[in-house]
Amino acid sequence: MILVTGATGTVGRLTLERLPADCAVRVLARDPSRVAVPRKGVEVVRADYRDPASLGKALRGVHRALLVTSRVGGDDDVVFLRAARRAGVRRVTKLSAAAVVDVRAQDLITRWQRDCEAALTSSGLEWTLLRPRAFMSNVLSWASSVRTKSLVRGLYGHAPNACVHPRDIAEGGGGAPPPPRPPPGRQHP
Repeated sequence: MILVTGATGTVGRLTLERLPADCAVRVLARDPSRVAVPRKGVEVVRADYRDPASLGKALRGVHRALLVTSRVGGDDDVVFLRAARRAGVRRVTKLSAAAVVDVRAQDLITRWQRDCEAALTSSGLEWTLLRPRAFMSNVLSWASSVRTKSLVRGLYGHAPNACVHPRDIAEGGGGAPPPPRPPPGRQHP
Protein backbone atom coordinates (compact mmCIF):
# COMPACT_ATOMS: atom_id res chain seq x y z
CA MET A 1 0.00 0.00 0.00
CA ILE A 2 1.11 3.56 -0.76
CA LEU A 3 0.33 6.44 1.58
CA VAL A 4 0.05 9.94 0.12
CA THR A 5 0.32 12.98 2.36
CA GLY A 6 -0.21 16.50 1.08
CA ALA A 7 -3.06 15.38 -1.19
CA THR A 8 -4.83 18.72 -0.82
CA GLY A 9 -1.76 20.50 -2.21
CA THR A 10 -0.39 20.65 -5.71
CA VAL A 11 2.21 17.85 -5.80
CA GLY A 12 0.35 15.48 -3.46
CA ARG A 13 -2.89 15.86 -5.43
CA LEU A 14 -1.14 15.27 -8.76
CA THR A 15 0.71 12.26 -7.36
CA LEU A 16 -2.56 10.78 -6.14
CA GLU A 17 -4.12 11.23 -9.59
CA ARG A 18 -1.23 9.43 -11.28
CA LEU A 19 -0.99 6.30 -9.17
CA PRO A 20 -2.00 3.16 -11.08
CA ALA A 21 -5.59 1.97 -10.68
CA ASP A 22 -4.43 -1.44 -9.42
CA CYS A 23 -2.37 0.14 -6.64
CA ALA A 24 -3.68 0.15 -3.06
CA VAL A 25 -3.65 3.79 -1.96
CA ARG A 26 -4.38 5.54 1.31
CA VAL A 27 -4.44 9.30 1.82
CA LEU A 28 -3.56 10.94 5.12
CA ALA A 29 -5.38 14.24 5.68
CA ARG A 30 -6.17 16.45 8.65
CA ASP A 31 -9.48 17.22 6.94
CA PRO A 32 -10.57 14.30 4.71
CA SER A 33 -13.43 16.38 3.25
CA ARG A 34 -10.81 18.49 1.39
CA VAL A 35 -9.34 15.50 -0.52
CA ALA A 36 -10.48 15.08 -4.12
CA VAL A 37 -10.50 11.29 -4.49
CA PRO A 38 -9.60 10.48 -8.12
CA ARG A 39 -11.01 6.94 -8.22
CA LYS A 40 -12.81 4.27 -6.26
CA GLY A 41 -10.74 2.29 -3.83
CA VAL A 42 -8.65 5.18 -2.52
CA GLU A 43 -8.94 5.20 1.26
CA VAL A 44 -8.82 8.57 3.03
CA VAL A 45 -7.98 8.62 6.73
CA ARG A 46 -7.99 11.44 9.24
CA ALA A 47 -4.57 11.89 10.82
CA ASP A 48 -2.28 14.67 11.92
CA TYR A 49 1.50 14.94 12.23
CA ARG A 50 0.98 16.28 15.74
CA ASP A 51 -0.90 13.13 16.77
CA PRO A 52 1.47 10.13 16.65
CA ALA A 53 -1.34 7.67 17.45
CA SER A 54 -3.30 8.79 14.38
CA LEU A 55 -0.14 8.44 12.27
CA GLY A 56 0.35 4.88 13.49
CA LYS A 57 -3.18 3.97 12.37
CA ALA A 58 -2.75 5.70 9.00
CA LEU A 59 0.58 3.93 8.37
CA ARG A 60 -0.63 0.42 9.22
CA GLY A 61 0.02 -1.82 6.19
CA VAL A 62 1.82 0.91 4.22
CA HIS A 63 5.06 0.04 2.39
CA ARG A 64 5.74 3.35 0.61
CA ALA A 65 4.83 6.92 1.49
CA LEU A 66 4.98 10.37 -0.05
CA LEU A 67 5.87 12.84 2.70
CA VAL A 68 4.84 16.46 2.24
CA THR A 69 5.09 18.78 5.23
CA SER A 70 4.67 22.52 5.46
CA ARG A 71 4.94 23.58 9.11
CA VAL A 72 8.28 25.34 8.80
CA GLY A 73 10.43 24.81 11.86
CA GLY A 74 8.21 22.04 13.18
CA ASP A 75 9.12 18.41 13.79
CA ASP A 76 6.42 16.89 11.55
CA ASP A 77 8.98 14.96 9.50
CA VAL A 78 10.66 13.47 12.57
CA VAL A 79 7.31 12.44 14.10
CA PHE A 80 6.14 10.95 10.78
CA LEU A 81 9.40 9.05 10.21
CA ARG A 82 9.34 7.62 13.73
CA ALA A 83 5.78 6.37 13.18
CA ALA A 84 6.67 5.06 9.69
CA ARG A 85 9.59 3.05 11.05
CA ARG A 86 7.40 1.55 13.79
CA ALA A 87 4.71 0.66 11.21
CA GLY A 88 7.18 -1.12 8.91
CA VAL A 89 7.16 1.37 6.03
CA ARG A 90 10.06 0.57 3.68
CA ARG A 91 10.45 3.71 1.54
CA VAL A 92 9.61 7.37 2.01
CA THR A 93 9.70 9.87 -0.84
CA LYS A 94 10.01 13.41 0.49
CA LEU A 95 9.08 16.65 -1.24
CA SER A 96 11.93 19.00 -0.39
CA ALA A 97 13.54 21.97 -2.15
CA ALA A 98 16.44 22.46 -4.56
CA ALA A 99 18.04 25.15 -2.39
CA VAL A 100 19.17 22.61 0.23
CA VAL A 101 22.20 21.77 -1.90
CA ASP A 102 23.25 25.42 -2.18
CA VAL A 103 25.51 26.07 0.82
CA ARG A 104 24.94 29.81 0.42
CA ALA A 105 21.18 29.41 0.90
CA GLN A 106 20.61 29.99 4.60
CA ASP A 107 17.00 31.15 4.74
CA LEU A 108 14.60 29.65 7.27
CA ILE A 109 12.82 27.31 4.85
CA THR A 110 16.04 25.95 3.37
CA ARG A 111 17.56 25.29 6.79
CA TRP A 112 14.33 23.56 7.87
CA GLN A 113 14.29 21.41 4.72
CA ARG A 114 17.93 20.43 5.33
CA ASP A 115 16.99 19.25 8.81
CA CYS A 116 14.00 17.33 7.42
CA GLU A 117 16.18 15.67 4.78
CA ALA A 118 18.76 14.72 7.41
CA ALA A 119 16.02 13.11 9.50
CA LEU A 120 14.95 11.04 6.50
CA THR A 121 18.39 10.03 5.27
CA SER A 122 19.42 8.93 8.76
CA SER A 123 16.10 7.17 9.51
CA GLY A 124 17.14 3.72 8.33
CA LEU A 125 14.34 3.75 5.75
CA GLU A 126 14.83 3.65 2.00
CA TRP A 127 14.34 7.16 0.70
CA THR A 128 13.95 9.41 -2.32
CA LEU A 129 14.25 13.19 -2.27
CA LEU A 130 12.33 15.36 -4.71
CA ARG A 131 13.99 18.79 -4.89
CA PRO A 132 12.09 21.10 -7.21
CA ARG A 133 12.91 24.77 -7.41
CA ALA A 134 10.14 26.90 -8.92
CA PHE A 135 6.82 25.52 -10.11
CA MET A 136 5.96 26.34 -13.70
CA SER A 137 2.33 26.72 -12.61
CA ASN A 138 3.36 29.73 -10.48
CA VAL A 139 4.86 31.73 -13.35
CA LEU A 140 1.49 33.26 -14.14
CA SER A 141 2.17 35.51 -11.19
CA TRP A 142 4.86 37.10 -13.37
CA ALA A 143 2.38 37.97 -16.15
CA SER A 144 1.62 41.52 -15.08
CA SER A 145 5.25 42.61 -14.67
CA VAL A 146 6.25 40.89 -17.91
CA ARG A 147 3.38 42.56 -19.76
CA THR A 148 3.90 46.04 -18.31
CA LYS A 149 7.66 46.17 -17.69
CA SER A 150 9.14 43.19 -19.57
CA LEU A 151 10.53 42.18 -16.19
CA VAL A 152 10.49 39.15 -13.92
CA ARG A 153 11.33 39.96 -10.31
CA GLY A 154 13.00 37.44 -8.05
CA LEU A 155 14.71 37.44 -4.69
CA TYR A 156 17.99 36.49 -6.33
CA GLY A 157 17.77 38.12 -9.75
CA HIS A 158 20.95 36.62 -11.14
CA ALA A 159 20.47 33.11 -9.82
CA PRO A 160 19.77 30.48 -12.47
CA ASN A 161 16.35 28.94 -12.05
CA ALA A 162 14.77 26.07 -13.91
CA CYS A 163 11.01 25.94 -13.49
CA VAL A 164 9.35 22.54 -13.40
CA HIS A 165 5.71 21.59 -13.77
CA PRO A 166 4.29 20.01 -10.59
CA ARG A 167 2.98 17.16 -12.77
CA ASP A 168 6.58 16.24 -13.61
CA ILE A 169 7.43 16.19 -9.92
CA ALA A 170 4.43 13.95 -9.21
CA GLU A 171 5.51 11.54 -11.94
CA GLY A 172 9.11 11.44 -10.68
CA GLY A 173 8.57 10.27 -7.11
CA GLY A 174 9.15 6.82 -5.71
CA GLY A 175 12.34 5.87 -7.56
CA ALA A 176 15.53 4.42 -6.17
CA PRO A 177 17.71 6.49 -3.87
CA PRO A 178 20.41 8.48 -5.61
CA PRO A 179 23.68 6.71 -6.29
CA PRO A 180 26.46 7.34 -3.78
CA ARG A 181 28.66 10.33 -4.53
CA PRO A 182 32.18 9.53 -5.70
CA PRO A 183 35.05 10.42 -3.37
CA PRO A 184 36.38 13.97 -3.79
CA GLY A 185 38.65 14.36 -6.81
CA ARG A 186 37.18 11.38 -8.68
CA GLN A 187 34.96 11.61 -11.72
CA HIS A 188 31.76 9.69 -12.32
CA PRO A 189 32.46 6.69 -14.58
